[in-house]
Amino acid sequence: MSLQSALSIALSGLRVANTSIDLAARNIANAHTPGYTSKVQHNVQTLSGGVVTGVSPGEIQRDVNSFLQQQLRTEVALGAQVDVRSDFLSRLDQLFGRPGEPNALDSVLNGMDAAFQSLAAAPEDFGVRGAVVNQASTLANQLNRLSNDIQDMRREAEVGIANAVDEANIALSQIAQLNAEIKGQFDTPQGVADLQDRRDGFIDQLSQLMDIRVIEADRGAVRVFSAGGNLLVDNEAVSLTFDERAGIDASALYSDIESERGVGTVKLTSFGGTDLDLFREGEFRSGRIEALRELRDETLVQAQAQLDELAHGLALSMSSAQVAGTAATVGLQTGFDIDVADLIAGNSITVTITQGGTPQTFTLVRVDDAAALPLSGDATADPNDTVIGIDFSGGLASAASAIDAALDAALGVDVAVSTPGGTTLQILNDAGGTVTVDAVNAVVTPAATQDGGLQLALFSDGAGGKVYSGSFDFGGQKTGFAARIALNPAVLADSTLLVSYSTSPPTGSGDPARPLDLLARFSSTSFTFSPGTGIGSANSPVSTNIREFGQRIVNFQGQQAQLATASQDAQGIVVSALYDRFQSDVAVNVDDELAQLTQLQNIYAANARVMTVVQELMDILIRI
Repeated sequence: MSLQSALSIALSGLRVANTSIDLAARNIANAHTPGYTSKVQHNVQTLSGGVVTGVSPGEIQRDVNSFLQQQLRTEVALGAQVDVRSDFLSRLDQLFGRPGEPNALDSVLNGMDAAFQSLAAAPEDFGVRGAVVNQASTLANQLNRLSNDIQDMRREAEVGIANAVDEANIALSQIAQLNAEIKGQFDTPQGVADLQDRRDGFIDQLSQLMDIRVIEADRGAVRVFSAGGNLLVDNEAVSLTFDERAGIDASALYSDIESERGVGTVKLTSFGGTDLDLFREGEFRSGRIEALRELRDETLVQAQAQLDELAHGLALSMSSAQVAGTAATVGLQTGFDIDVADLIAGNSITVTITQGGTPQTFTLVRVDDAAALPLSGDATADPNDTVIGIDFSGGLASAASAIDAALDAALGVDVAVSTPGGTTLQILNDAGGTVTVDAVNAVVTPAATQDGGLQLALFSDGAGGKVYSGSFDFGGQKTGFAARIALNPAVLADSTLLVSYSTSPPTGSGDPARPLDLLARFSSTSFTFSPGTGIGSANSPVSTNIREFGQRIVNFQGQQAQLATASQDAQGIVVSALYDRFQSDVAVNVDDELAQLTQLQNIYAANARVMTVVQELMDILIRI
């Protein structure tokens, strides 16, 4: 080997040792920098005519397990989702209060029960009457506050989605920009490892917001897809938009029908300019955005439905009256007459008919808004009835014709429905007697506070005293009722109405009849609650009293919060384990780097010594 060759080899060794020392120092300096991965330089031998002529610095690369990295991102998205859900549900549980706490919903309901008991024991006591009024007002205010708090949380989720979409757009843009830089520097000596670290940081940010899939592309670039397979990043990034809504109340719900949607939705504008509703397509399956959507459109809507159902049951249980039909016969046809004078929108007539030995129940619900028809089968909580909405806006005769047509169609025979006079509705079997009308009853909500029975409209729809009947007209009276329920202003102005149910003859001041009836309606009488609240099922709805249903709501929210916390803890363990495993692969091992530094210093010194020897030999040769 010539001196020139030896010098060349030593020089190349010095250069490689120098760059390797710089890389080791950079690894050590960034050992605790978030997102930094350990870098390795793969040096390359240089050959000339099959003979090694030196070594040159190779590409600086990362050693990242792509499969493990994708798995970690998937679990991080799930972790972000359960974190948000746990936070909201814990707060929701605090709003309802823990069972037995002074301000918990169940405690306020227990206070109402105690107030009714005191009234039944001492109906003539004005102080006791005042306590009932105060407790009823407190209960209504509690429902108002809880409803408003839930809608505030829905608005918070709406804002959260808007902010998350902004973050996602920034991350997508940065990923696309770094893709371009990586492609541009892919073949350069400095390599693209640091740029890939930076890009991974934005991909990790995006994975907390939504479930994504990352696919390697050419020249170090990546393609990012949504969970449903829509391309988010290639050479460019798509744009996500969110039409945030400022005013959100209980009636503002998500709908696939654009004109009916009352909340914002995330849309993707593809590279071809097409808009895609990602919520409608179910593109979000985990991550912060999905958690906020689920809370806004499902979890908190269900909590509102529970409050509305409680308020609905509370108002109707106090004010509803049963109207029984009276037997009627016309020729050979038999059935019942029923007085529908007090029947208002939302009230119903129940008709029981036996056909072929099988009894059938039809619930005829009064509707004054034709746009509300047809009513769905779950308009009542009874899983065994057939619900038929009847338009009464054209008068009783028109409604009778509609009932006649509906029953004829359902039974396949010609029953007779008519209006024999006044406010009487008559329902008879068919002329051939193939069906039997077994019973006709109605549930009404009289507006009068006296001279109509023991019932009392203790609560109204709003402070103006509007009668609550659960009407389905104009979007439905039940939706958001918890925010509007109020003490009937007539009772607030005159607490004697808690006792006095008749003016002729006048009720005695100590008569316990109405107080006992109110107590029974609140604490003993069963009310069937809609399974749409998540409590009970369609085939087995919950039938219980008002006080116990309120306790079920409190328990339900407590259980949901506990489940969310347990899920958060479990997912945290999974994410932590995966993160530790991933970090063990990519993190800088300072001890190894220090050992390598020592080795590189020796290599540097050896090559320097070779150069010194070559220099000395060349000096000797020159002097000869």
